[in-house]
Amino acid sequence: MKASNLAAVPSRPLHACETKSSEFIQLRDVYKSYGENLVVMDHLDLDMRADDRLVIIGPSGSGKSSLLRVMMGLESIQGGTIRFQGKPYIDGNARGKGKPMDCSLQTQVGMVFQHYTLFPHLSVLGNLILAPMKVHGLSRTQATEKARALLARLGLESKLNVYPSQLSGGQKQRVAIARALMLEPKLMLFDEVTSALDPEMVIEVQNVMLQLAEQKMAMIIVTHDMHFARHIATRVVFCANGKVVEQGHPDQLFTQPREPRTREFLEKVLHLD
Repeated sequence: MKASNLAAVPSRPLHACETKSSEFIQLRDVYKSYGENLVVMDHLDLDMRADDRLVIIGPSGSGKSSLLRVMMGLESIQGGTIRFQGKPYIDGNARGKGKPMDCSLQTQVGMVFQHYTLFPHLSVLGNLILAPMKVHGLSRTQATEKARALLARLGLESKLNVYPSQLSGGQKQRVAIARALMLEPKLMLFDEVTSALDPEMVIEVQNVMLQLAEQKMAMIIVTHDMHFARHIATRVVFCANGKVVEQGHPDQLFTQPREPRTREFLEKVLHLD
């Protein structure tokens, strides 16, 4: 699987992270539940380096998507802390004693969802320039120039003025990725972004993500596509029952899992001997 069939990306990384790699993301004792009976993050600990491409796998209900939504600031936690780029980011223990989230850090996280979440009443250009103008204060001219350059790199320059309803599923998802990149995030989150696409369109989107991987973009990816996970991940994290059961290099975890629960899961999805 290669990323060479789309427009080339610049030789320099899309972002420059000055934080020490070991301090990029730290989750400590993070607890999140929906009501009393559904615990999705059970005192979870997890570290991520600035050069990591973390792929989260696991059964449904294991907290994978919840983790991404928490990291994006879309949902709160009931306990624990999250540090981002060496700074306090989310505090589940605040409870009125302080700010539960640093909103200035939140703007440095980009997320792409399974179902695109493009604004249907805006053109592709309109979708891309809205946030940079509101969040970063760019002029329309500056934002438009930036959007044109980014769309050209993703092979979408001809779609500048069309509306989401006129795009294929793969094109919509690539526009959604471009929109997230417009804010120059230090971390990109991908939540099952290819699960609703036809196979041919899946390749389009995965190639864009592989381009970002080549540029050392820090990413957390939730996916059921184990083949793609093995290609893009620097580290795979298997979660179940709200906990990290096992993590490691994809070659190790997919072929020689150490934990029985990991092997049980992989036997179902990979048909391991």
